[in-house]
Amino acid sequence: MKICCVKTESIPPAIKAETGAFHIPYSGLIKSESIVWKERQEAEVDENYQQIIPYVLLKSSEGKFACYQRHGNEKRLHGKWSCGVGGHIDEGDRAASFEKTVENGMYRELGEELENFDTAKVELTYLGVINEVESEVGKVHLGLVSVATCNAGYVPIAASELKDMEWKTSVEIEKMEKELWTELAFRLLQQKE
Repeated sequence: MKICCVKTESIPPAIKAETGAFHIPYSGLIKSESIVWKERQEAEVDENYQQIIPYVLLKSSEGKFACYQRHGNEKRLHGKWSCGVGGHIDEGDRAASFEKTVENGMYRELGEELENFDTAKVELTYLGVINEVESEVGKVHLGLVSVATCNAGYVPIAASELKDMEWKTSVEIEKMEKELWTELAFRLLQQKE
């Protein structure tokens, strides 16, 4: 399966050089001509490219966040808490613009992870970019972070992969052992508020 990647050289130097959370405007962040569709197994080991990962914080109308303990394929994250829903952008998500491609991938992932996901019942707000250069996995992924705030009365139901999803307050989340991307995403959220 081919996934959406961007040439590492096309990412602004201030982002690609360090682990961090960056408030960067979405429009113009990645130029369409910088996008490359690579086989996932190749992209996972090629630091000349970064895989674009929409990473969405799901927030209830009461201000709680959907969180779950990691299990899945990535063994290094087992047991750590994640508050981000998302994943790779598949070639089937491809659209005329980079922005629409990301949106398609993000909504597809949310639809896979949540049984009753409804785009009309959330307000989506882009927060920024997260980058991580501390691990081999981090060096080949670039997160585009958004928060999806649910309308009053709408409560998404987790599909099987997120079956242990719980709604947590910001105070509870601060005390949990979290994956790095969740920590970085909340840093963006706190800077925005």
